[in-house]
Amino acid sequence: MKILVYLLAAITVCPAQDLGHIKNLQVTSGDGSITLEWDFVAGDPTYKLHKYTILTDNDFSTDLRCPAAHCTTIIDYLDACKEHTFDVTPVFDDTVNGGSVNGDTSSISGFANAKSPSSPTNLRIVSDGDLSTTLQWDAPTQNPTCVQSYKVCYMLDKDPTPSCETTEDTTITLAGLQACGEYHVTVTPVTPSDTEGPQLEQDVTTRDGVPGPPQNVKVGVTTDSIIEVEWNDPVVNPLCVKDFSFTCGEVTSRTRFSYHLVEDDDDYDHHANIGPLKACTEYTISIKSIGKNGEESASITKNATTKEDDPHAPPYILVHPTSPVTIDVEWSNKGKERCVGYYIICWYSKLIHTETCQNVMDADGSFTITELIGCNRYDVSLTVVTPEGTHSETVRNFTNTPEDTPGPVVNLKADKVQSTSVEVSFSVPKVNLQCVGGYDIKVINFDASKDAAPRGTEGQQDIALQVTDNRIVSTVSGLNACTNYEIKVGALSLSGELTSPWEAVIERTDDLAPSEPQHFEVKEVTRNSVTFQWYQPTSNLPCLTAYKLTYKHLITTKTKIITDISNYKMEYMVDGLSHCAQYTFTLSAKSVTKESQDLQIVQHTACF
Repeated sequence: MKILVYLLAAITVCPAQDLGHIKNLQVTSGDGSITLEWDFVAGDPTYKLHKYTILTDNDFSTDLRCPAAHCTTIIDYLDACKEHTFDVTPVFDDTVNGGSVNGDTSSISGFANAKSPSSPTNLRIVSDGDLSTTLQWDAPTQNPTCVQSYKVCYMLDKDPTPSCETTEDTTITLAGLQACGEYHVTVTPVTPSDTEGPQLEQDVTTRDGVPGPPQNVKVGVTTDSIIEVEWNDPVVNPLCVKDFSFTCGEVTSRTRFSYHLVEDDDDYDHHANIGPLKACTEYTISIKSIGKNGEESASITKNATTKEDDPHAPPYILVHPTSPVTIDVEWSNKGKERCVGYYIICWYSKLIHTETCQNVMDADGSFTITELIGCNRYDVSLTVVTPEGTHSETVRNFTNTPEDTPGPVVNLKADKVQSTSVEVSFSVPKVNLQCVGGYDIKVINFDASKDAAPRGTEGQQDIALQVTDNRIVSTVSGLNACTNYEIKVGALSLSGELTSPWEAVIERTDDLAPSEPQHFEVKEVTRNSVTFQWYQPTSNLPCLTAYKLTYKHLITTKTKIITDISNYKMEYMVDGLSHCAQYTFTLSAKSVTKESQDLQIVQHTACF
């Protein structure tokens, strides 16, 4: 039994005098009833207490006559577990004016004793979405008002303990239910006194859903033909998973392979062995969750590489010189290139006795060796190396690079210059010396302004090459004296088809005496003059610088130097002579340092 005590609250305005009032209004709960009791404090005797009016739940009223100082009354036929309100008002007889007057109203509320409700019924799912599931049920048919709340618990068969939530309504929205779940649900009514009534037990199945992708996908143990994959169930809708689907393919292709699904007792929910696969091959492995109706989750992709087997060298390599400085290398390793991490290609120069090697990562069966030299033998080798560093046998071949244009000769000099020959010397080219098969010498007569014929190459009889103090010496002969020559030297390739850039020196041959003038004779004679004519010398004409004409009479000798030598036929008059006198005339051709033989004529001047 519960006794509730409330302070009195005045509902009407207090009169000027105290007619009498209620105090200590209390309620006592009973089975389907509530007992009210209170004390009455008398007031103005002019106003006699007539009765009490009791208003229950603002719905119906009853009158009670109780002239005593302490009054008690029972209000029955009340609903259990429901709060009821009571307004108690004293009514007084007005002995002066007649009629009745209401006193101050006192109010209170209370509950009838609780009765156990019956079990809820008709549990059902009314809404089932991706984020939540809403359950609904019918309230108990007996004493439904005694239900203050419902305790809803749910669990899967594999769950050790249920999860519970509370609601004051006959519906509840649960965020913790997974799709495709078979849940055991209980709904228990709870009274205001926390007493639990009989529960409703029922199994419900949540909606179908698309499972999420597998979690924690990892590549496990691999061999040269099998890759193991391990993974856990999806976080999203794991109960909707019916199976898992694999797609396994090389990085450049997509091919389905068989797999064996194995339940493991290690830290992962599942693992599968995928195979048979190819050795030394990188694969892309994708795994999806498959729902009960065939829905597919997003895929999780991992890359893995099978282990290698022994490396296989190609059966042969082909070497093709494509220029004096490049060699193309080709090989075929079809079907066995999967375990190739890279190739080691080496080339050995027979000329300079050095070997160069290069790691070739992505050759596709060909590679070009560069920065070579022409006219040289190269030994080429190829070795296969696996990703883990295992070397195959080495395959070899050789070839010769074609000839290349030699570089120019070095430090060309004219060492000895004579009147009809020039000795030149030079050092061998610094570029492509190995391609030099000989030398070509050209002589250009600058004074004649035209090329002379080439003097030949090494091996011809009219040119001699000697090696002295690491320099090549050659004498160019058959030249004209007193002549400016450009001597050009070029290096020839082994075949003679390629010539280096020309190096040149310009020299003038030494002086020689020209031959005597030709056809020296008298053309005309007068009393005091003699005119001569003659022709240029036939030999060493370039050395001719002047003619010397000397004439003698008795003991007197005079000389004329004639420097105008531009004409092939010369005429010259000697005047100022004595008439009818005999003179001896002498003519010679002069060079800078030498003079030809004299020509002499004895002639008289005219006497008339």
